[in-house]
Amino acid sequence: MSLLLAYSDPALDGPTNMARDEHLLHAEAAAGVAATLRFYGWTPPTVSLGYFQKYESLAALPPDIRALAVVRRTTGGGAILHDRELTYCLILREQHPFAARGPVELYRAIHECFRAALAERGVESALAADELPLPTPRTGPFFCFEKPGRTDLLLGGAKVLGSAQRRIGGAVMQHGSLLTGARFAAHPGRAVEGIDDAALRIDLSERIALALGSNPVAANWSAEQLRDVEARRAKYASEEWTRRY
Repeated sequence: MSLLLAYSDPALDGPTNMARDEHLLHAEAAAGVAATLRFYGWTPPTVSLGYFQKYESLAALPPDIRALAVVRRTTGGGAILHDRELTYCLILREQHPFAARGPVELYRAIHECFRAALAERGVESALAADELPLPTPRTGPFFCFEKPGRTDLLLGGAKVLGSAQRRIGGAVMQHGSLLTGARFAAHPGRAVEGIDDAALRIDLSERIALALGSNPVAANWSAEQLRDVEARRAKYASEEWTRRY
């Protein structure tokens, strides 16, 4: 059985979070490792734009949202207001069976792990109906959480978890956000509150590893990895990248 490396990070700024995800996507996998999982949070509150979204669209948002930090993701989809949430990033190497399958299968598998973990804690959520479309920046709203799409996780009919993907050279990066609170009036979606973050991370690591046919192993960042992250961070912190569309 292959291994799943599981990182558990504190809340970090947007460019650092995106640089860490990118590092994991491009890093050479250790022997026997077909998947890498990372959990993290955000500080300060940040709006992440989907890769193809127009920066100028931010001008239509309320003043308190326009004042937040902004970062552009490498994945598509709508923007996300990252504040009180649990974010995950999953990397699958090309040798993993799920890497060759369509996006919906991986979305559904991981979102089902979240649904089961929440149910264990008395929170009843459900996967959105299959007949719903997969939203895109061209057909969906500005914020990802404004409108549920196929395989999203719903709480009381509103979106509580959504994900996006990037595929490079056979590898897949999927990341998504579970809302655990909302401080801004314009924050769309539905939050699940009162969940022990640390315990949920451990539970989800085990469930996701099982769904992927892997054994979870706790991982820590090395000094060499962090040097590469810092080099990649410069791109995500630049105006050129953030305003590219």
